[in-house]
Amino acid sequence: MEELKISIECKPLSHLCHVGETVEFYITANQTIPLKAEITIDAETLLSTQMITPPATLKASLPHPGFLRCAVSAEGAGAECGVGVDPDQIRPLMEEPEDFDEFWANAFKERDAIPADFHMIPCEGTDEFEIYRLDCANVNGLRSYAMFAQPRDKSKKVPLYVMFGGGEAYISESSFRNEPAAIKERMDGITCAVLFFQLPPYPPVVNADDRQARHEEFLKEIGLRRYIFYGLDDPKKFYAYPSILGSLRLLDLVVELPGINKDAVVYSGASHGGGFGLYYACFSKHIKAAFCGVPNFGDIAGFLAGRHISDSNSPEFRDHVDTRKYFDTSFCARRITIPIFMSVGFFDGACAPTAVYAIYNNLAGPKFMFNKINHGHGGGPREYAPMHRLWLSEQLKGLLEEKEI
Repeated sequence: MEELKISIECKPLSHLCHVGETVEFYITANQTIPLKAEITIDAETLLSTQMITPPATLKASLPHPGFLRCAVSAEGAGAECGVGVDPDQIRPLMEEPEDFDEFWANAFKERDAIPADFHMIPCEGTDEFEIYRLDCANVNGLRSYAMFAQPRDKSKKVPLYVMFGGGEAYISESSFRNEPAAIKERMDGITCAVLFFQLPPYPPVVNADDRQARHEEFLKEIGLRRYIFYGLDDPKKFYAYPSILGSLRLLDLVVELPGINKDAVVYSGASHGGGFGLYYACFSKHIKAAFCGVPNFGDIAGFLAGRHISDSNSPEFRDHVDTRKYFDTSFCARRITIPIFMSVGFFDGACAPTAVYAIYNNLAGPKFMFNKINHGHGGGPREYAPMHRLWLSEQLKGLLEEKEI
């Protein structure tokens, strides 16, 4: 028998509507068998569940801004569809801590009281780029790590392209080696120095094939299934606290190196990297424009009102809102005035669209949102990658032109 395939279309076709408007989900399949259909508020609050036989039409509406999601499944097959209900009106559920700015000002004072002890260790490079492993001292007795590349030709200063990965964001020398050339192509031929941060507090491995094994060893050492759950009982021990402070120290050190144009620094990252891009845009004076795709850690308390899932429904996060309130990227967004390109998946199961829009609507500067209406966390339509790369390259060109003037 042919493999079961399910599809969902919606009305309105734009996947956008207003509060109180009726949304229709039209479900079809290549087999006439019973299917389980659920309609939720962003995969958190269940509005209805029923068995249907395709073709079938389900209707729903929301009395407040948010995201409706229809999920249909059977025999291991499934499909999802999301509709934004006045998403431009979504705001964080929780009030910002009164001491948010004080907390972070003290954090940087704590870090700056520690000598940087900065190291640049040469690695195997390419014909065009020298490559280094970087590390520096950080808070909590840790060190921060990154990979760095700069042109061998140092006759003129070049822009700096900053990166942070998704997932647990561990990197390697071999996987980084080709990044500078690839970024040059994506930036329309502009040669950039490249700074790629490592999240976990151990040195990047040499070979890409060793990355996962090294990280699994690290997780065994700390006794956790993911590093992002480290230190949840104390905001000053939470993994993001040293990660933000240490990577921004490395950025401060790199922009002072000979050959770096500190007036032309841009950032690119998605998922975990999208969230950290918002931290960098908030706390660093160096970042001038940033692509922050499907970012995490926005509206971290939204699940308490049934608005959206809490970062893949991790119970570790749900039980520690008081710690995580200092790391809510929607609070950081209020302090960001540089240009930001964001994206959102309308049925994203990791970084829920309600949370992403709570971030976006708080941004204080120029901004653009790419709605991935038919996608979840990963992927996107064919124009997605070319558009955000073109946007970032044009931002970089503008910075270089301003410097020339």
